[in-house]
Amino acid sequence: MGMVKLPSLRMYWTRDPLFAQTFPRKVTSRDRFEMLMKVLHFANNREVDARDCLSKIKFIIDELKKNFQTYYDPPEVVYIDESLIPFGGRIVFRQYLKQKKDRYGIKIFKLCCGRGYTYSFQVYAGKTLDKENTTPSNIIMSLFDPLFHKGHTLCTDNWYTSADLGKKLINQNTHLIGTLTANRKGNPNDVLTAKLKRGEMIAKENNNGITVLKWKDKRDVLVLSTKYSNKTVYVKTKRGYCLKPRIIIEYNKAKTAIDLSDQMSAYSSPLRRTIKWYKKLAFELLLSTSIINALFMFEEATGKKISVTSFRKKLVNALVQQSDEEIPVHIAKKSVHKLQKKEGDVHKIRKYCSSCYEKNSRLLGRKTARNLTKKVVTFCNACKDQPYLCLQCFNKLH
Repeated sequence: MGMVKLPSLRMYWTRDPLFAQTFPRKVTSRDRFEMLMKVLHFANNREVDARDCLSKIKFIIDELKKNFQTYYDPPEVVYIDESLIPFGGRIVFRQYLKQKKDRYGIKIFKLCCGRGYTYSFQVYAGKTLDKENTTPSNIIMSLFDPLFHKGHTLCTDNWYTSADLGKKLINQNTHLIGTLTANRKGNPNDVLTAKLKRGEMIAKENNNGITVLKWKDKRDVLVLSTKYSNKTVYVKTKRGYCLKPRIIIEYNKAKTAIDLSDQMSAYSSPLRRTIKWYKKLAFELLLSTSIINALFMFEEATGKKISVTSFRKKLVNALVQQSDEEIPVHIAKKSVHKLQKKEGDVHKIRKYCSSCYEKNSRLLGRKTARNLTKKVVTFCNACKDQPYLCLQCFNKLH
């Protein structure tokens, strides 16, 4: 449904030539699909913890986080990303982001690496419900816990970056590179107040190995790093070659992949309008984030490049055991079970009702069943072997 967009769910099963689709009816019936969507849950409501607003989907979150971390080894550089799942319903932890076209939704903090693989994630549950894990430092320490003491480098934006975070990560044998807000606690005043001309820079490193650097381009750029100092390298620009701080270069290199995960998830997204927030969140994690992770793993394992749409198509065909060949345009007619009368001499064609005979022989034995079971001349035309059935047995079976 993400690849083929129709105005409503019911139209995927319509026979109207304007909207007719042959694929959905071969997988499942419309009534069964609607019934499954209506009763879809990810937790037993009797066991849901009222104090934990994410308990209705905790199973999905825990299983996916475990699998994401088990089957992929991240490279050296990882970064923090944020996603917003559109949701306009009423929910305590709904977020409003002005920079994303004034959208409301559910926020997810993601630890990404490579070209957009989501290694770990955390659903934002609001400050009032989860005070401990909503500060920038605590979010990073929670997400990054499986990667401590492995020599990784974390790239962050100015909402997360601080000298205090850099000190915490150094103690965990992890480097930090990120842009920095001027009003952060621990920033050196002589760096912040320095007046620079274009191309100039000033940096200061403390005893813990944390470097705060300001570089003047079109405007002042303030960054923090525990990996690089004030070293500069020549880079090619539109105006020719110029000196640029190594910290800036490494940060820009990591930044190019930050939004790639969200960009790839947006292609052929199966998200639809619903008033159940946990369904929206589950579909995003299962049918977008998980599939994009699988795509990246497939490309790394095979060395082949494949589009998101082609990958989704192959995945759908594999899940429903459908060949990759094009489905014929005509709509197959559904076989209808009918009770028909056998033509010919009644004394010659009538036989025992197969359902009655099976029941009587099981309870009373075959000899008695022959005497008690009535003979009929009606049979079902669509059932396998076209069994003889009386009207009562036909209605019961069908």
